[in-house]
Amino acid sequence: MSYRPRYHFAPPFGWMNDPNGLCQFNGVYHLFYQYHPFGVEWDDMHWGHATSIDLLHWEHKPIALRPDHDYDRDGVFSGSALVKDDVLYLYYTGNTWLDEKREALNQVQCLATSVDGVTFEKAVQNPLISEIPQRGNAHVRDPKVWEVDGRFYMVLGTRDATDGKVALYDSGDATHWSERGVIAGETGKHGWMWECPDIFSLDGQDVLLLSPQGMEPDGDRYHNLHQCGYFVGTLDLELPRFTHDAFTELDYGHDFYAAQTFLDERGRRILIGWNAMWEREWPEQAEGWTNQMTIPRELSLRNDRVYMTPIEEMISLRQQSRVLAGPKFEGDAFELSFATHGDFQFDCFGKAATFSKTGDWLELTRGTDVRRLQATGTTFRIFVDASSMEVFVNDGEFVFSSRVYPTSARTHQLHGDLTATLHRF
Repeated sequence: MSYRPRYHFAPPFGWMNDPNGLCQFNGVYHLFYQYHPFGVEWDDMHWGHATSIDLLHWEHKPIALRPDHDYDRDGVFSGSALVKDDVLYLYYTGNTWLDEKREALNQVQCLATSVDGVTFEKAVQNPLISEIPQRGNAHVRDPKVWEVDGRFYMVLGTRDATDGKVALYDSGDATHWSERGVIAGETGKHGWMWECPDIFSLDGQDVLLLSPQGMEPDGDRYHNLHQCGYFVGTLDLELPRFTHDAFTELDYGHDFYAAQTFLDERGRRILIGWNAMWEREWPEQAEGWTNQMTIPRELSLRNDRVYMTPIEEMISLRQQSRVLAGPKFEGDAFELSFATHGDFQFDCFGKAATFSKTGDWLELTRGTDVRRLQATGTTFRIFVDASSMEVFVNDGEFVFSSRVYPTSARTHQLHGDLTATLHRF
């Protein structure tokens, strides 16, 4: 029995966290990721690299970026990709520790480029940005870069003593950058650090995606160590300012963080998240690897809410489909789909985790750790893969993503007055 997924991306060995540099370059999808190849715990970060033609089947590539310069000697931290003039630009945060406890740090923004998408050269101008932003501090990281009408923009996550925030920069050549100021944050209620900011247009509005640290639980909300969510609003690049409505969690499961999006050549806004959370136990470490990504999701905006729908390519994984004849079945890589207005309960890997609908409550339970949401759900797609479960409700209106580690049982049960189809992968 292995915890290694069949259709989720996982590192060949070593530790993995945030997805980085998601893009499509010359028709090929690229996934970079925070990677420590020399052990199964987090340590000095590299950028791992994989490519795909369908976002499902990934080919591992050589490590793209290593902490091999003075300005990034203690870690090539998270960042993003930009395709410009048939060249792939990778922007990242170079990290150096200033004390033995790894508490004081210096973070600068850097660039590496590639013409073939395989070998990368760090820019001689590095670091591109070395100053602490106004109203920020030494914690300034995770550049996300995009282009508008021939001008380039970058957002960085930063903080002060109490509040997370996002700073905007712009450039005429994607290399020399000027700070424009803080465009969002300082709310007093959304945590003390905003990591992995990502801003993009979606169905006529602007969305700011971020991973805030330090948010306090509020009823049934915000019970993960750190959160991942978004604001819907309007970005004014002239002011500059992002005006927005309330914060919304993007995923309601136990394990979802540091999500990043990109626009593919078909015009789809696609998201991949880190299917994990900090300060957990990872049983797969006994197998020599740690963590996996979520399945890729296509985003849409409906009634000011971001929907995350499994990319249509997921259907191609279906090898065999049949209507469930009874409540009990076996398997470790499958999709379960059904529609119902009634209550139900799905027990995954024995009862390693349970997803249920009771009235207008949706609940994912793992041991004694419960994630629940008061919402109406009528259609459900449940993806199970060796050691994870992702539940998409109402075509992605609500999503629950959690790692689920079976002890021995590969059996599952679905109880309720409904007709479900099992798609084996």
